[in-house]
Amino acid sequence: MSGSSQIPRTKPTDSNRVQLVVICVASFVVWAGFGAILPYLPVFLQEEADASIRYIGVIAAAYYLGTFVFSGFLGGLSDRIGRKPIMVAGVWIYAIATFLFITTTHPVWFILFRFLEGMGAAAVFPAGQAFIADITPERNRSQAFGWLSTAQFGGLVAGPALAWPLYQLGGGEGRWAFYSIFLFGSALAVVTAVALMLLLREPVKHRTPEEPANARPPYRRLLTRPVMAFMLISGTMHFAFGSWEVIWSIWLRELGASMSFVGLTWILFSVPMLLSFVGGYFADKHNRFRLMFVGYAISAGCWIVYGSTRNLTLFLVFAVVEGLAVAVANPAKQAFLVQVSPRRWIGAIQGMDATATHSAALVGTLVAPFLFEIISGRVIAVTGVLALLGLLIAAPTLAGEWRRLTASSAITLEPGGDGSA
Repeated sequence: MSGSSQIPRTKPTDSNRVQLVVICVASFVVWAGFGAILPYLPVFLQEEADASIRYIGVIAAAYYLGTFVFSGFLGGLSDRIGRKPIMVAGVWIYAIATFLFITTTHPVWFILFRFLEGMGAAAVFPAGQAFIADITPERNRSQAFGWLSTAQFGGLVAGPALAWPLYQLGGGEGRWAFYSIFLFGSALAVVTAVALMLLLREPVKHRTPEEPANARPPYRRLLTRPVMAFMLISGTMHFAFGSWEVIWSIWLRELGASMSFVGLTWILFSVPMLLSFVGGYFADKHNRFRLMFVGYAISAGCWIVYGSTRNLTLFLVFAVVEGLAVAVANPAKQAFLVQVSPRRWIGAIQGMDATATHSAALVGTLVAPFLFEIISGRVIAVTGVLALLGLLIAAPTLAGEWRRLTASSAITLEPGGDGSA
């Protein structure tokens, strides 16, 4: 532990910067494919596969079931066998699953395809977050996560922007208009998998000499109060996201919005997220807890607005506000979570956090269609209230942990500090 209260002025090496760029570019490409598909998939299932909104909820839930089942296991496995093989395998699985979208319009098969996509995501995201933590010093870690978020949401900007001309290229209506988008997403994932295979280098593993290389993560010991507080925040925020994935496009269509307007809402949320690297810069210099809390609280407030208005102009305004808030909150949250994680088991902690994230989103996808039939778009406001409650419950624990880390000079070069266990 450092004897100074200042964060050491250690900078990442040129090699690690290159690796960060590789991860960011790969994330941009994958999220561009994801962003192109997601706004159109519920409409495709409704219009071309004759799926009911409840069935669409089950299909969306299958993705989160895949991430829920595999995130913890694959995150811990990346601590044991390495980040790269897990990430590469995950992107290949995602590419194949997305390609399978064009093989049928029977909605039952989409349950399997989305489950496989969830499995691929469970391999990529915890291992990728842990990879970033492995190659960045504490002083610059929020910025690194900020650049990762910038790349991801840059893909979400590019994806919907490209999806509309792809939709028109496929005929502007009917099955092949959607198929052109699915093929695009799958091709981008293939390119990403090949790039990771060629360019990514495995980071140095962190373990004590007496620890065997294949030691299993002690999950019960890793469930500290701060980690559980983070899991609560992730869960309540992503319950809202899971609900939104099912009903957002359908709700806007019900209000009379065109598909181009639906895509525009995604873009206007995602463009401010390009400033995540700025949010990361501030998080490295200021109170990470405070930035995380305020950003997510504003985001929850935006959800309450979404479910309380039928004014389409307000949807656009608050999409921008929410994007800016999340651009501040996400890098702070990711770096703060790494601070309370033992450096040997960062992948396991990321997997546990992802499990909380996607299990809650899974519930959201299943519950939202039923609530939508009863209270229509107001279900979005309900999820915003739940997200705000999660923040308020977790706040005392995480505020106290931040004070403890600051007082004990636990911000060090490596993740974990002296409170890692």
